[in-house]
Amino acid sequence: MKLAALFLGLTLALAGCAQFGSQESALSTSLTPSDVDWARKSGTNTVNGIALIRAGGATHTCAGQSANLIPDNPYARARMTAIFGNATKGMRAASLGAQKFERDDPLYVSSLRRTSCDPSGSFSFSRVPDGVWYVTTAVKWQGASQMEGGSMMQRVDLRGGRQVKVSLP
Repeated sequence: MKLAALFLGLTLALAGCAQFGSQESALSTSLTPSDVDWARKSGTNTVNGIALIRAGGATHTCAGQSANLIPDNPYARARMTAIFGNATKGMRAASLGAQKFERDDPLYVSSLRRTSCDPSGSFSFSRVPDGVWYVTTAVKWQGASQMEGGSMMQRVDLRGGRQVKVSLP
């Protein structure tokens, strides 16, 4: 009986640890070329953004980090929801680590637009076609005992040659 209780306790302890480790997600949603073909075109919209977090008397920016513009599609929505808990706007704390996926859909990867954040945390995407997009980047720094800040996302709807300003988080 004691051996069975010990085994059960060990099993529960290991299962609990597994929940807090780096989790890998599988997205069951797949893409077709028509899901992203629209996003490969040139358009007349512009997205200007800035990403910064004020903490402990300091301002931290996304300087040197990649800023991404991701076209909305079923796969991207599922991915944003897995990372941020929704597909509208969110932040994932750096202390949680990166959300890992078993594999990225090659169509998803090829449809991303990337740029770098400048030293002030600003970034820009030009010639963007009409449609719904996700803007993502990260503001992270080493805190006293762990990574601080995190990854952030905001959904934007671009139409008719607009210039949209995004402030993250």
